[in-house]
Amino acid sequence: MDNNILYEKVIEDLINNNYAQVDGFFTESTCIGLRDLLLEKEQDGVFKKANIGNKVNAKEALAIRSDKISWIDNESENEFEKSFNFQIDDFCTYLNRTCYTGIKDWEFHYALFEKGAFYKRHIDRFKNDISRKYSIVTYLNQNRQADDGGALMIYTNEGAITILPEWGRTVIFKSDLLEHEVMVSKKDRLSITGWLK
Repeated sequence: MDNNILYEKVIEDLINNNYAQVDGFFTESTCIGLRDLLLEKEQDGVFKKANIGNKVNAKEALAIRSDKISWIDNESENEFEKSFNFQIDDFCTYLNRTCYTGIKDWEFHYALFEKGAFYKRHIDRFKNDISRKYSIVTYLNQNRQADDGGALMIYTNEGAITILPEWGRTVIFKSDLLEHEVMVSKKDRLSITGWLK
């Protein structure tokens, strides 16, 4: 699909529903490369327990979230991270040109929800930092079944929306608007999560 058509569909869904779900936002080869990188980093012990809050007030809160993360360098020279960052940059440029969003930066990390891991209901904007504008998550599990858990629940005025973490699926929503949570995962759940700022 042409990127501009893809981006317009995302924008339309954001306007109508406050979130967008799209398969194929990143190429198959990019998703495979990123999944392999995530697994390599896990083998190398790079992942750390995720905190809540930002650098100013970060704290570990295992009752709220139990995933592990590893940050992605925006200037990475790895071909798959470079492809990922290029696509994000292209999307931000389009949003800024067509919707005047004023996005200047982004931050993303690999996320690993091991068996039993979860992230309780929350919103993605900090009280002391309102820079996050859009939240984005892309799933990197192949052959995942509905009963494997780890679904994303998004809470709207119309009720809860369940989004299954299927291979290559990308979900985008306003960081300050929609509460959401990750349900308990019954198998390892792999993704890239981040924010446009």
